Amino acid sequence: MKKLTLILTVFLLIPMGCDFGDINTDPTRNSEASLTEMLPVAITQSARNIGSIGGRVAGTVVQHWTGISAQPESYTNYLIDENTLTTFWETGLYAGAMKDCALIIEQAQEKGQPYYEGIARVLMAFNLGIATSFWGDVPYSEALKGSESLKAAYDPQEQVYESIQRLLDEAIVLFESDPVVGGPTVDDLIFRGDAALWRKTAYALKARYTMHLSRRDPNAAEETLALIDSAFSSSEEQPAFLFGNTNNESNPIALYGKERPNQMDVGHYLVDTLMASNDPRRLKYWVFSNDQYMYYQYDNPNLVWAQQNSPLSLISYTEIMFLKAEAYLRTGEVNLASQTYSLALIQNMKELGISSEQYNPYLAKNAGFGKFTEFEGRLERIITQKHIALYGQNPGEAWVDYRRTGYPLLELPANANSSYNPSLVIPRRFLYPISERTTNQVSYTAAIERQGGHLMDVDMWAFQPSGK
Repeated sequence: MKKLTLILTVFLLIPMGCDFGDINTDPTRNSEASLTEMLPVAITQSARNIGSIGGRVAGTVVQHWTGISAQPESYTNYLIDENTLTTFWETGLYAGAMKDCALIIEQAQEKGQPYYEGIARVLMAFNLGIATSFWGDVPYSEALKGSESLKAAYDPQEQVYESIQRLLDEAIVLFESDPVVGGPTVDDLIFRGDAALWRKTAYALKARYTMHLSRRDPNAAEETLALIDSAFSSSEEQPAFLFGNTNNESNPIALYGKERPNQMDVGHYLVDTLMASNDPRRLKYWVFSNDQYMYYQYDNPNLVWAQQNSPLSLISYTEIMFLKAEAYLRTGEVNLASQTYSLALIQNMKELGISSEQYNPYLAKNAGFGKFTEFEGRLERIITQKHIALYGQNPGEAWVDYRRTGYPLLELPANANSSYNPSLVIPRRFLYPISERTTNQVSYTAAIERQGGHLMDVDMWAFQPSGK
């Protein structure tokens, strides 16, 4: 996880996209590129997909941020239409990272390079997880096959989750292979070709996507605990992508704050919650200036997730600890759940550079379950703290947690618009991109009819109770 000068080389080779500089892929790039050329591009785009426009919109919906002008203000008011995420779908996901992964898998199989193939399968699963958690049914089994897949059918979400788990299972087997000469080294911008760490990452992601289905699978918690046993066990092993200090290398959240100042503030829910509890994380999340809770301020090193070189992890150790706490709670291991929840909270504080002297007073009131004696109160405590911890590092997963648990208890924005959300609920999904309606209408229409409509208040399969 060392910073590599190769990152700069990668970005210089990739034309900048139109989405405020945070989509860095070219859908027409050469499919004949070598593995060593394609892998860093796939890794880079995957990391950027966490915090580019998809992450920003999800983070606004789940109230990590609030828009105060331009497009982000529309997101806050739920005016999130078919155009909003078209570029993200096209050049961030399908013609971006996922296309690269498909090409890497094909070429790695031809060349007998199991670790390249394994990494590509992990990244494919990761990006497919973003796609299905944003839209529900999405193309996969017929997609990513060049001109043959321009009108690909949408796989039902249940099938998509099966594909995600299968990709990760296949990756685990590949990482257990013997190393092959010519395998990934410095072109692996996360682990420098360390198959053991990629294997642990695959298990960690399996745990995440298993818990996504907590409302569907009665065994999800037990399965999650078993998977975590094989995942990484420290922040030093988490799959962190290290961004650089130039615009081309920048963390997309920080870059947006730099290039589009005064468009987003920290969300009111987050501000109110942290202020009311005197949470020391507030000093790492925002600075109060000119009556704004600013998530970005030029040259302010205290704002942990707003530096151009702030890393983003495919999945963090903090997330793993919160997943483990929730899984213990769901299996009735209340004492272990309480202990693990407290350790997750401490881990997040340490990750942010907060000293024990600063966080101990907060822990005295917020560690453990305290007065919460019922399951729902304890679950709310875990998920609410996880929501706070995921700020800046994975807003999309915070949105998943809200939809599957109902926590934290968010209030509807004052100016919420009902055009795409007639029930005026916290959005349950995004609208499919307009490009799908115009170029893949048959498959697009079938997916909408199967899921019960094309509005943001329509629950997707994963977050409905079992039996629906």
